[in-house]
Amino acid sequence: MTLLPTFTVGEFRKAARSSPNQNCVRIARKQGWTAVWDDKRSTDATTAATTLPDSELLLLTDAQFDSYQAAVRAGDSGRSPLNVTRRTDGMYIFRIMTTSSDAAHTEVELVFDQDELDAFHDGVFNHEFDHA
Repeated sequence: MTLLPTFTVGEFRKAARSSPNQNCVRIARKQGWTAVWDDKRSTDATTAATTLPDSELLLLTDAQFDSYQAAVRAGDSGRSPLNVTRRTDGMYIFRIMTTSSDAAHTEVELVFDQDELDAFHDGVFNHEFDHA
């Protein structure tokens, strides 16, 4: 059994192109894992020290996230475990593509608008989320 790290709000960063006061795709990387979080899920009680529950995170291995970044840079993100799908209302759903048949597994979906997706992809293209 793999023990996943915990992530706190202060460990996440957003793309430089993101507006300072705007909600954004946030990325944190540690111990071989990459977490994707939607900061719209924060509350008035959320601080930099707040530990985020797994139910708010998309967790990928660093290799999976690096594969996603390489695919985006190549113009083909359709073969990545991180799946981004456009809804009919113009919003984008981020989810992890899994082959797990575990009925207890809860699918986490994060929803972003076009500006949030564009800023995130700009960060990907500019290597802002590469592993340090």
